[in-house]
Amino acid sequence: MLPAPSLAHSGVRIGTLALWLRFQRFASTPIHLVAIGAVIYLLASAAFTVSFFVPHSVHFSFAGQNCFTSPTLLPSLVAKDQGKTFTATPKPAIAIAGYPLYSHTTCVSATQAPEEKTTDTIAFKPLGIAFAAKKISVSAQGLPSVAHQAVLSQPLATKDPLVFPLSEVDSTFAYRLAANDQIANCTTHGQSVECETASLQLEQSASYALSMQRLFDGQFHQTVFEQPITTVGSVQLASSSIAAGQTVFDAPAQLTLTFNKEIKTFDGVELTLVTGDSRQAVAFAAASEGATISVTFKDPLARNSSFELTVKTVTAPDGGHLPEPLVLPFTTSGGPKVQGVSVGSYKVSTTGNITITFDSNVSTGQNLAEFIKFEMSDASVAITTSGNRVTIKPSSTLPKCTRFTVKVLDGLQNEAGIAGGSAWSFSSRTICQSTSNIGTSVQGRGIAAYRFGSGGSTIVFVGGTHGNEQSSVYSLNSLIDQLERNPDTIPAHRTIVVIPNLNPDAYAKSQRTNANNVDLNRNFAANNWKQGVTMPGGSFNPNGGGNAPLSEPESKALADYVLGVSPRLVLTYHAAAGVVMPNDAGDSDGLAKTYDQKSNLGYEPASQTGEIFAYDTTGSFEEWLYDKHGIPAILVELWTKSSNEYSKNQNAMWHMITLP
Repeated sequence: MLPAPSLAHSGVRIGTLALWLRFQRFASTPIHLVAIGAVIYLLASAAFTVSFFVPHSVHFSFAGQNCFTSPTLLPSLVAKDQGKTFTATPKPAIAIAGYPLYSHTTCVSATQAPEEKTTDTIAFKPLGIAFAAKKISVSAQGLPSVAHQAVLSQPLATKDPLVFPLSEVDSTFAYRLAANDQIANCTTHGQSVECETASLQLEQSASYALSMQRLFDGQFHQTVFEQPITTVGSVQLASSSIAAGQTVFDAPAQLTLTFNKEIKTFDGVELTLVTGDSRQAVAFAAASEGATISVTFKDPLARNSSFELTVKTVTAPDGGHLPEPLVLPFTTSGGPKVQGVSVGSYKVSTTGNITITFDSNVSTGQNLAEFIKFEMSDASVAITTSGNRVTIKPSSTLPKCTRFTVKVLDGLQNEAGIAGGSAWSFSSRTICQSTSNIGTSVQGRGIAAYRFGSGGSTIVFVGGTHGNEQSSVYSLNSLIDQLERNPDTIPAHRTIVVIPNLNPDAYAKSQRTNANNVDLNRNFAANNWKQGVTMPGGSFNPNGGGNAPLSEPESKALADYVLGVSPRLVLTYHAAAGVVMPNDAGDSDGLAKTYDQKSNLGYEPASQTGEIFAYDTTGSFEEWLYDKHGIPAILVELWTKSSNEYSKNQNAMWHMITLP
């Protein structure tokens, strides 16, 4: 059963019903309906007039919410006097066939950038009637502010976006950052401005001036702030268990990279086996902890191979990152490989050690004699190792001028037990020359003679008689080297003796005379010997020929030695007249002419000595050989005093060596 309505409620309903019945009776005639419509029109017109013509004030919101109620009939016929900064526009609410009849709302917008404390007045004039104008006052107080100090108080990451708080929502302005002559665009989100920084192209560990610009309608309005900033330091590789370019001699299970900062994220790790132009991915697992990245190999690395580890990105908690991808190439070794040997391809000592240097330490747990061979007939050696060196020590003196071969076989292991690819072979020859000391200089320096061959016919080459004629020493030292390199070209009947530096004291000081100021080529017992001589340049040396023939230890040593070997021919080298002259003994004249043809030096007979040299040539070695012993000799005057002229004289020298 429903509750009975209250007495008061029933009374209201009865009163309302009675009022409606009276209105129906009143409006039942046309004249009454017209009267009612007129009343409604007057009331609506009064309300519209009050609403339209009453002045309106708008506090401009930068968020864009600047609309207010403003009923307007025929809004397209309303003339507007706009403000300097703002404009107001009625928004059509009712339209017929696209023609606006009525607007209920008016919205204010900015036509140019508002400034601090801006006030504008806008006038709406219905049908252009000035006295009926409606006044709209628009004001803007302070512009939105950007709180940047806290954001920029720490070094900035060069790739992370910057987010600045706004004092209010702002859809009126746009913002951008400027630094390093670059621009970074910003986006407003509510009461914040987010700016990407990557386009500023900032370097890490650098300082810049950073500014924020405010834009209106895409055009610069003002600088919001400008502040010096620093950027965070970059992530750098501090150390690596395998260094870039390193050859790995052991068999590591992993590679550890240590950076200068703690690692937040890393990406793009690749391990590649590189074979020529081919690249093959290698399986691994990578993990980071603290400041390290560990790359653990799934399988042992291939030997004798090249690898490349790449890490594309590493970021730190402070936003620092690798300035560029890290690329670390390395190789794995096979067994020990020979890097060098202590001897050359000739002139090896018959008693000295031979040391082979490897690229890694050689295992001591194997029989070296099985993998390192010294091949020479009737030779016995001991082989030892220390670190990356293997020493071959002759058990007794090796035979002279004999070839030998050293071999390393492929099974040799390094200290990590790695083998393979060690095969190596080296051939050489023991020294061929016999060196003797034929005497000493005034100051005690030795005078060396180098002997090649074992035939019964001897040819002697002499240089360095005058210490300032270094070209003769250089040229004869080159001859010694060629004889050592090519002992098989020496005829069986020939012995060759080379004395490259007869006057070592003078050579050390680059002077002509010996330590006693004697010209050695004026100190021999030729028929024309004399004590006082005129020197090159015209000066007179009262003791230039020595106190007596062969008074000097150098000339005495040469004379004794030459007479002791009974030479077929003697060739002496001087500088720098550029001529070849015989001493007229035996066949020296013909040999001098042949030497000239082979060397392009000018031939001059012995009779022209006085014409060629404008100074005394008494007591010379060549004349002594002719006067006292009848031994053929050739005087060779090189073109310069300081150049090695072996190449110019090589053919002539070797022709003399091969004389019958």
